[in-house]
Amino acid sequence: MITYYDTGVILKLYTNEPESEAVRHFVVDRNEPLYLNSLHRSEFVSAFRLKVFRKELTTSAATNSINDMEDDISNGIIRLVEVDWDLTWRLCRQFADSGSTTTGCRTLDSLHIACARSQATRTIVTRDKRQARLAKKIGMQVLAPG
Repeated sequence: MITYYDTGVILKLYTNEPESEAVRHFVVDRNEPLYLNSLHRSEFVSAFRLKVFRKELTTSAATNSINDMEDDISNGIIRLVEVDWDLTWRLCRQFADSGSTTTGCRTLDSLHIACARSQATRTIVTRDKRQARLAKKIGMQVLAPG
């Protein structure tokens, strides 16, 4: 069974943020492949470019982090999975309709949960409180490193 990692957790593997060390230990201790999809990949690039905009990273540091992730994909450390986007968007709307008023989830939170569910995933790793509330609401196990 695939464990779904939220992009915010994956980002901490490639930068030094307050929770990065705890996330690294968590991932190493689980000793399982990381499965990402095209949403993760796009969000990852956007997040690192946003760090440049905010002057949190240099352009070369951001590019290095993006290249490190791409190397991990090439080397099989990260495995890419295809997403059934029609199913995922239907689930996203369903989760938004049934959960946003009680969890505070926005579209991207619901979309990640929908990606996980469309892959029959039962476990999500996230530090996002809204996303965790929605995942629990629909019966998923939530793990929060650190």
